[in-house]
Amino acid sequence: MKRVFIAGDAYTTHFFDLALDQDEELSLLPSLQVASYHVARFALIMRDDGLSGLGIFPGDALLISDFSMEPVKDRPVLIRQEGQFLVRIAADVNPLECLFTTTREQDTPMLLPSENIRITGVVSGIIPRSSS
Repeated sequence: MKRVFIAGDAYTTHFFDLALDQDEELSLLPSLQVASYHVARFALIMRDDGLSGLGIFPGDALLISDFSMEPVKDRPVLIRQEGQFLVRIAADVNPLECLFTTTREQDTPMLLPSENIRITGVVSGIIPRSSS
């Protein structure tokens, strides 16, 4: 088994802060046990229901990896913009602008200039709240 540290809370509705600068600081945080083959660098706890259409609910742990062997289109990703973060579905990613959505109809899709954002992680696994 491998320990994956819980770096904080995740939201699809608004940008949030995360202290990801130093791996040493992550090791001081609570952790989850995952299979040793998992590539997750850290975990976030989902705090809203913007991804419920994908079976991801408030309280579930999102396992975040630095990379994906598959395209990120239509997958939940961790986005960084001006030092803050957001978890959304990558609906369209191109060199000019990127479109990020949720599974809730009432949430407005976000169209962000590619030069102002960075996809810093991909949701590579989920641990349901009852399992964590």
